[in-house]
Amino acid sequence: MASGRQVRCDPVDVAIVGAGLGGAAFAWRLASRAPHLHIVCFERGDWLDRTDLPAQKPDWQRLALGSWATSPNLRLQAGGNGVSADYPIDDSGSEFKPLMWNGVGGSTINWAAHFPRLHPSDFRTRTLDGVGDDWPFSYSDLEPYYDLNDEMFGVAGIAGDPAYPPKRSRRMQPLPLGRGGAKAARAFDELGWHWWPVDAAINTVAEGARQACNYCGPCQQGCATGAKSSTDLTYWPRALAHGVDLRTNCIVQEIVLEGGLAKGIRYRDGEGRACWQPASTVVVAGNGIGTARLLLASGLPSPALGRNLMFHPAAYVRGMFAEELDGPVGPVGCALYSHEFYETDETRGFKRGIHLQVTRENPLLVQALRLEPGWGAEAQRLLREEFRHSMAVLVLAEDLPEPHNRVTLTGATEADGLPGVRVEYALSREARRALDFGLARAEEMLRAAGAHRIVRVPLAPYTGWHLLGTARMGSDPTTSVTNATGCCHDAPNLIVVDGSLFPTVGACNPGATIGALALKMADALLGEKP
Repeated sequence: MASGRQVRCDPVDVAIVGAGLGGAAFAWRLASRAPHLHIVCFERGDWLDRTDLPAQKPDWQRLALGSWATSPNLRLQAGGNGVSADYPIDDSGSEFKPLMWNGVGGSTINWAAHFPRLHPSDFRTRTLDGVGDDWPFSYSDLEPYYDLNDEMFGVAGIAGDPAYPPKRSRRMQPLPLGRGGAKAARAFDELGWHWWPVDAAINTVAEGARQACNYCGPCQQGCATGAKSSTDLTYWPRALAHGVDLRTNCIVQEIVLEGGLAKGIRYRDGEGRACWQPASTVVVAGNGIGTARLLLASGLPSPALGRNLMFHPAAYVRGMFAEELDGPVGPVGCALYSHEFYETDETRGFKRGIHLQVTRENPLLVQALRLEPGWGAEAQRLLREEFRHSMAVLVLAEDLPEPHNRVTLTGATEADGLPGVRVEYALSREARRALDFGLARAEEMLRAAGAHRIVRVPLAPYTGWHLLGTARMGSDPTTSVTNATGCCHDAPNLIVVDGSLFPTVGACNPGATIGALALKMADALLGEKP
């Protein structure tokens, strides 16, 4: 850090920490409904330059395994990429490895953009099944914000999915299923199981300066065409137009708490200067790890803070087919899904359910490195058998809150000036039963589809996208960090607006719910309704 006196900034009404999905949606909604407020957002990373993405380079597959990997730890080991301001995470005590992006847009930069909603039952797990905790509001309370978030992102899909309450018509037609998706759909039909094309936050038609998806494939290293709806392309241009001040390369060191209130933030700007930003309200949107890290480092006394970390346990099955399928062409996580086994059926041996998602292949180099043996004639044979001839089915299980799964501080000070962070996570017996059940169903579908060989991966460590639950909502300050409006019990003008709010997480991707929650929390701050 550069030496010198602390820079004191003029006071603002709202200071937001984090320019990802939660921070972006909150900033836009608040600014659009209260233009008189002075709102500043601090982002530790930078804006993405799409002309410099791996997809524009011949060695993009190597970059995807190093400086542009989905894991911040792997990016740091490769020397970083200068855009995502990563910090190391001690994940040696976790069965899943955290994946995230630290820059404008947050993890929507390298997400798969599969955009499902939670089910109504997900908000009432304690009432319905005696597990987890009920949310402090219902699906119907959040539904207007789901709709608004869909409109802001632009969702490609088909309305009418019987697994959900009725939704508004999707703005764009769904992504094509492809040869693999169509084969899976026929197998689901043969078994009499539910399936539906995914809702995807991806353009299937051009809109303004953004192109339609061209199925180039390397979506998880940033979308080179802008077809994928990351928040740097959706929420942020609108928030900036409403006067929000977004400051990049600013690492927030501390939220200053005095007398049970947040007084502002201390941060280090892009020139290394120590700065003090007074604010009437402080909002944190750093994901389930970053938010917990900052609040713990700031001394927020909540006993629940950092606990109940939920990832969504993941495993998958890969089937090999004689005929050629799609390979890595198209958005990797977006073909179709099944919620046939989403709701509780206790005859299966566990409560709550699973999400089955048919995905496309990974890039060739990623597939080659996964195979055993890794070299020689047998490796070549296996790769020829698999590449452009395989279909993967991801099994995602509901992760129930457990206090011992948590985010803690290590005691060391990292290069960014904050305490180091450690993740502790162990798979529960309930989740293991759910995954095993889902793997068996995935195999059943693949055999019905005609797979001649099936490979089961009982646990997929590098699937830790969903960082949830560490600052959970609730009414009891001993077991929750915030109330139903995201305000911290111990500092009511300190608000959380990201996935760490989730009391429970359902069995599907959380992006649509994170955005809807952030919009709802913005209205709650203003005392308004949708």
